[in-house]
Amino acid sequence: MTCFNGLAKTVGQYCSKGQLVSVQGRLHYTQWEDQDGVKRYGCEVLADKIDFLSRASNRSDDDDILIAALSGCT
Repeated sequence: MTCFNGLAKTVGQYCSKGQLVSVQGRLHYTQWEDQDGVKRYGCEVLADKIDFLSRASNRSDDDDILIAALSGCT
């Protein structure tokens, strides 16, 4: 998953490994040739919106209010 700008900052600050999230975005496919000449393919999700579905264990109530506002859950 790839995020940009304010969304990336929010995810980096409030999301932790193992936390449940819902991601809305689009798929971006890439193709390249590695150093041995083998064609490689990749796919990533470019996130437009992320909703936090579970709580991280080290957040405060103020953080929850901010996350709800940013994810459109207010």
